[in-house]
This record gives sequence, C-alpha cells and structure tokens, in this order.
Amino acid sequence: MATTTAIILIGHAHQNHSGINPTHLMRFTENDRPALLLQQLEGNEEIKVIIPTVENTIDDIYLMVAVFILKCITPSKEIHNLKRNSLYDILDEKERFSLYDETKQIFKKKNIKLVFNILDGSHLLSQLDIIKNYPNDFEVTLPALKKEFDVWANKITTKGI
Repeated sequence: MATTTAIILIGHAHQNHSGINPTHLMRFTENDRPALLLQQLEGNEEIKVIIPTVENTIDDIYLMVAVFILKCITPSKEIHNLKRNSLYDILDEKERFSLYDETKQIFKKKNIKLVFNILDGSHLLSQLDIIKNYPNDFEVTLPALKKEFDVWANKITTKGI
C-alpha cells in the first residue's frame, strides 16, 4: 500500500516574509511503486502522475514542475501516465539527463520556490544534496518530533521527544 513520505509545495516566495504562496502540491508516495502526484491547489486540472527514477527522484520532481507547471519543456513522449510506466520505460537515459540539464537552466530564469516537507524514512532523505544543485528558491523541512504506534513492536515509538 502506497504511503506519502513527502509533500512538496510549489509556488512563489513572499517578497517580504519568506514562506511560500503555493499554487501546486506534489505528493511523493512509496512502499508500493514510487509515484509523484501533482495537483493544482485551485482549479480543475487533472492530477498528473509519473513514476520517478530511483537515483534521480529530485531531478524528476523538478522535471515535472518544468513540464506541467512552467510548461517550458516538452519531452519526446508523454511522461504522465496512469499505466504506471516509469520514466526508465518512457525516456532513454540520454534524453532524461538532457531534460534534467535543460530543467536546471530554466529554473535559473524562473522565480519559483519549492518547499520539500520530507517525512521520516522517505527515500528523498538520501537525495538532499541534489536539491542544493538547483538554482531556485527552496526550503526543506524535516521531522523534529515524531510519535507513532509501531504495530510490529506493539508499542509507541518517539523521536526527538
């Protein structure tokens, strides 16, 4: 069963107060086949779904923003699909890396902010350094406190408390 392990807000930083004025929300789900689900916060746009690569999930997040929000990149094939084909299946490695490079160039020119809210145990925790390579505004929030019932140990576990 898929579990959301990160929520990414996409929008613009407030010019005086930091934070974000979000226009879109992206969920990263795991524990089944990983997926990125992008939805507009206001409006009726269809939810876009891609199955990211394992080693370039952050790049896939940025690519999704460039394709579906900024509409600045058009891959050779449709990357949104409900058949759950991964980006490995849709794009060859050469095109993927070319699109990642193009995405970084686009983000140099765009005023956009991403806020990564990453939960404990998320695959994205292993890719934090990749976020730093992008030229846009960003914030990363990580859990400071956690309390949840561990069904396998039959007890409540805590972190930071």
